[in-house]
Order: sequence, then C-alpha cells, then structure tokens
Amino acid sequence: MNIAIEFGGSNFRSLRREAGRLIAREVSTNYLVLEDSESHRRLLERHGEEFVQCEQGIIVFGAAANDLAEILSLPLQSALDDGTVRKNDPVSRQLLGALVEGLTPAANEQESVCTVVSSQLATDKANQNEHDGLGFLLRLVKLQGHQPHVISPGVGIVLSECGDDGFSGIAIKMGTARMDISIVHHAREIARFFLPRGSHHIDHQLAVMEKQFVRLKDGREVLDTRPIREWRENIENLNNVSDPRSLALRDQYLKLIHQGLHRLKQELSSSTLSQFPSALPMIIGGSLASPAGTGTLFRSAISDADLPIQIESVRKVTDIKFSVLRGGLIAGELNHPDTLSTYAA
Repeated sequence: MNIAIEFGGSNFRSLRREAGRLIAREVSTNYLVLEDSESHRRLLERHGEEFVQCEQGIIVFGAAANDLAEILSLPLQSALDDGTVRKNDPVSRQLLGALVEGLTPAANEQESVCTVVSSQLATDKANQNEHDGLGFLLRLVKLQGHQPHVISPGVGIVLSECGDDGFSGIAIKMGTARMDISIVHHAREIARFFLPRGSHHIDHQLAVMEKQFVRLKDGREVLDTRPIREWRENIENLNNVSDPRSLALRDQYLKLIHQGLHRLKQELSSSTLSQFPSALPMIIGGSLASPAGTGTLFRSAISDADLPIQIESVRKVTDIKFSVLRGGLIAGELNHPDTLSTYAA
C-alpha cells in the first residue's frame, strides 16, 4: 500500500493506492463541543459516526458540525490554530487522533511508509517531539503502523504537475492558514518559505468589514466567519465583480498575491538563481486557487513584480484537492522503489 496524507490548515486529506485502486478521503478539522444531553443525541442520530465522546461532552465533526452550527447558531471551533496543533488542548488532540485514524488505515505490512505533506517540515529533533505540533501528528501516523516521510506542499505540487518540466517549477499553495512557496529543480527543493496569510485571513477581513458577529449564550459576541467562508467557497470566477463583497474579495486576493511575489523576489538571490534555468513554470494550488480568474490575477501581478527570473507559464493544478497528495504518492515511490507501481508512469 502506498499512502499519502496532507495536514492542511482546515482539512486533512489522504490518498492511497491499494490493490490497483486510488482511494481518496477528506475531513474538516472544524468541530463543535456539545453538552451530552438527550436532545443533542437525537440531533446526532442521523449523522452516523461523526462524533466522539470527551470529558467535556460530545465532539461533533464533519458535516454534522456544519449542520448543527447552523441549527444552534454556534460558531465552529478549529482543532488547529493558524494551521498548527493547539498546545494544552486535549479536546482538539483527541479529535485529531480520530481524524488521522479514519484517514490512514492500519498498515498491513512491515516497513509501510506514509508520505506526509506538511507546511512544517520535520528537520530537527524538536519537530519530532510528540508534544510538538507536527511531531504529535507524526506520532498518530506511527500509531497506525506507518513510518512517516515528510515533504512540503510545493514538492508535492511539482512532482504531481511538472513531469514534463523535469520536475522543476515554482509552486505556490494558497491554503487556509498560509501561502506556501517552493522553488524546486529536478525534484530537489532549492528554497521554500511562507506567508502567514490564507483563506482564514481573508474570511476574517470580510467578516469584520460586514460586522458578522454572533451572540453566545453567555452574552459574549464573537466573530462568525462561517457565512463568509460558505459564500466564498461557492465563488466560481473572481472577475465577476457585482457588489462590494465580491470586489473586496478580489482586492484581498490581489493583496495576498502581491505579497507572495514580493517575498519570492526577495528569496531569488543570485546563488539561488544559479541553480536552475532562467525560466520556470509557476503552478498554483490550494483551496484559494479554486475560482477561475486566479491565474489571471497572478499574471497581472507578475508583470508588475519585476522578478529576476522569467516565468515560463502560469497554470493551476489539475486537481485542487488531491494534486498535492498525488505528488506525495510519487514521492513515496521515488523514495521507496520497492513499492514502484504503474501510477508514476
């Protein structure tokens, strides 16, 4: 079995090749904690296994959490804090354990390797510590019998999308909590960096602009980004500006893109440029790249950025949700040729 799992900022996904089939799974890291009462259990009856017990009550996740958040007018909580595991939060860690167990079936063979796609690379012993954010997630993978091998989202994108380019390119993943940028040449990551801005930041900005607050039972008012997020995720084309909200969304995209290209220009030092050809493709992925028009905004921003390298082309990944994980499977086969299959062909 060849398996890859991605620890994203708001969704965990896995893709595995087993018995000649590709099996994809996805689950949100958002949840609700409800009091363990008869009325709440009746509400949960039709949601199958999308809840687990905890000392505080019932942890509800998946579609059940979204449904009940709307029914009960409660804001969703996240098991992650800006894409990283919360410290001293047993409820979140219990939920993450359940999610990883559901996404990665127990290994059926010895020396089973799971490619982990993560913005945080395990480059030192501190990151491997089980109490550290990524270290905790890697330990969950090990509990399923797999040996984790960590790659960045950028490497996953290039392996998946740049076979005809010699596995070389500039990969940008516009995710939930951050924008990850990698410069890859012949499958080797030359440089990588990130901006702590993603869809969470955009949703927050728009929710503040529209004063999207919800009042809790204790009288407190908290910002509720859920309506904005649900609206944004249904936007099909960023160039269809029809009202102040859609204009503000497009402006937020442009601001984020300009910040990312400015940082890219800073990272393209002469020593870095000497390691690869004068022109590279740019590949855009991540949930924020879904709408049509994203590539157009990048092309427009690139013309103003005065980058010290020619961008040969700008294109989006072929599959927003699972292209990175396809690259993870290819990485698994390249690093462990004994598992090589026809998938990478």
